[in-house]
Amino acid sequence: MFNEVGTSFLQRLKAILGALVLVILTTALGWALMLVQPVNAQELRSLNIDGNNITVSGLSSGAFMAVQMHTAFSNRIQGAGVVAGGPFYCAQGNLTKALTTCMKPIPIAANPLKPPNGRELATLARKFSNEGKTDPVSNLSDDSVYLFSGAMDFTVYTPVMDATQKFYKALGVRNHNIEYIKNIPAGHGFITPDWGKQCSLSQSPFINDCDYDQAGNILRHLLGNLNPPAKTLSGQLIEFKQDKFVQNPRAHGMAQKGYVYIPQTCANGEACRLHIALHGCEQSYEDIGDEYYAHTGYNQWADSNNIVVLYPQAHRMRLKNPKGCWDWWGYTNGEYAFKNSIQASAIMKMVDKLSNG
Repeated sequence: MFNEVGTSFLQRLKAILGALVLVILTTALGWALMLVQPVNAQELRSLNIDGNNITVSGLSSGAFMAVQMHTAFSNRIQGAGVVAGGPFYCAQGNLTKALTTCMKPIPIAANPLKPPNGRELATLARKFSNEGKTDPVSNLSDDSVYLFSGAMDFTVYTPVMDATQKFYKALGVRNHNIEYIKNIPAGHGFITPDWGKQCSLSQSPFINDCDYDQAGNILRHLLGNLNPPAKTLSGQLIEFKQDKFVQNPRAHGMAQKGYVYIPQTCANGEACRLHIALHGCEQSYEDIGDEYYAHTGYNQWADSNNIVVLYPQAHRMRLKNPKGCWDWWGYTNGEYAFKNSIQASAIMKMVDKLSNG
């Protein structure tokens, strides 16, 4: 009797383990089909892209940079996705302000730090626009803006993102053009439907599984109705040299290599749109490998909707930029937020190359 029970148990156990292995292998195969390995060190090529109809998004320092680029290049950038970032020129060239007012304002008596004032920063943006340091901020009024603050994000507090909403509203962006999500219990990270850390965490690689397709929601809000994301990618992830666009990139907080995802339809010459996706601090390929440019979900949406996705890459600098952030407080120079800034102008040169060679 014991032997019969034991044999039956072992048979059931083998069946269960076999099914589990099949599930694991099937899942792994599914992810393998969704991803493409980067093609090394190619030149960026000119594609059939409208260089004056660009969108941008970013997380954390990439979100601050996205707002800077949207404001500075508003003639060409038509919308922005801002995940855990802040308003334009928030730090005003001051690292202390960047780390406090623009990230963790705590309005209590012991530490009376108020959040940034979005309306005052909008006034500053108008001033810079009138001086020619940025494109006319009046361009922003009919743009679309996606905003996100995780309810469990204790790196960039929600009042900072509230100020970003006020900044855009003060510059005339209409309520129906702003989508602001702040009720998801996410930590500090870019969130996905099925990849990354537990939703509430704020840990490397700062990509969190929250059962929410952030890449898809950003692109849909900025671009309108889209086809469902591709299940199998058709295109190529191209690795390119960023020193073609900025001399000695590492001296300016930019990595030697950048990446771009090009759907096959775009490579074949069909008309395509361009989206710039900016990683956050500690998220370049030097820090987390392919996590940001392969696992945030942009490529799947891009592949089925004729969208080229540009992934510029930042670089750690031992003293000025130890976490590999984009410059939103002035570690490159005092012009960091304007059209002639080193990093943003380099990224726009990449855009120019992709759109018209």
